[in-house]
Amino acid sequence: MKLAIIGLGSIGRRHLGNFNAVGVDTLVGYDAAPAKRTAAAAQFPFAAVVPTLAAALDGADGVVVCTPPDSHLAIARVALERGAHLMIEKPLTQSVDGVEEVLRGCDARGLRVLTAYNWRYWPPMLLVERMLEDGRIGAVRAARTEYAYHLTTRYPGKDYRQFYMADAKQGGGCLLDESHAIDYMRWLLGEISDVSAVVDRVSSLDISTDDIADLTVRFASGAIGNIHMDLFAWNVHSHFELLGEAGVIQWRRFDNEVRVFDPKAGRWEVYPFTCQLNDMYVEEARHFVACVKGEATPRCDGWDGLRTMRVIDAARRASAERRWVRV
Repeated sequence: MKLAIIGLGSIGRRHLGNFNAVGVDTLVGYDAAPAKRTAAAAQFPFAAVVPTLAAALDGADGVVVCTPPDSHLAIARVALERGAHLMIEKPLTQSVDGVEEVLRGCDARGLRVLTAYNWRYWPPMLLVERMLEDGRIGAVRAARTEYAYHLTTRYPGKDYRQFYMADAKQGGGCLLDESHAIDYMRWLLGEISDVSAVVDRVSSLDISTDDIADLTVRFASGAIGNIHMDLFAWNVHSHFELLGEAGVIQWRRFDNEVRVFDPKAGRWEVYPFTCQLNDMYVEEARHFVACVKGEATPRCDGWDGLRTMRVIDAARRASAERRWVRV
């Protein structure tokens, strides 16, 4: 199997190492920046790092798109023309425009598209999914999550202003990059039907895009949710709390645990984990290989990624127009 990794920033390099670890025999890497190609070639001697996109895509069974969001669709179109399966880093793209055409083209050719929302492979999240399916806390009536970090800490020793995250034109910013939170809330609690939001730039960060996105949402189930994301929290954190008729589930990333409150017993049950951050990326890589081989269907396919994009677009409109927007 040949996989092409397009974009050799931090996530592209992570994927190169992980696909090698899960046994992909032919890995090719490409980045438009010569310095990144040189660095990747030195770091990953098992991969062929090539000077052009065409050379990377030639004969590839699958293409892993790890570039800034503004280029995702263009690369996906070329991969589609060449008959390659796709794994596209989140977010799927900058907006919903043009996405359906690409996805329909992939469907018509039997090509699988995996949207790379990596928390779908995280063992604590999978436990929560099973608990909800089993009715552990009954019907969920309300839920809230926070997903935040300080942008200056994302690129240690480097100027954050030089990276796509600081640039609206490239698809940077809080709402798009931290849309993990939208994805896992949709995955666990069902589709979001309505959105009210504030999407803005309020901190002193020198960026041209949003640094906060605070969404109040209504799920199709009737549950109410709050999804908070920002780029200026010094205490990096990710957590959620799901409030059900028969109990409460909490997930705390850095405690690496799931907690369930049992109202009958009047106590918390704690489920600790020992998984490491890269574990979920390895599972994601293994899953994409299975998708390319036809042994699995994507856990989060392109249409699923598009539904998250529709929530993102609704949040932008809700914030700009200061009203509730139907997704």
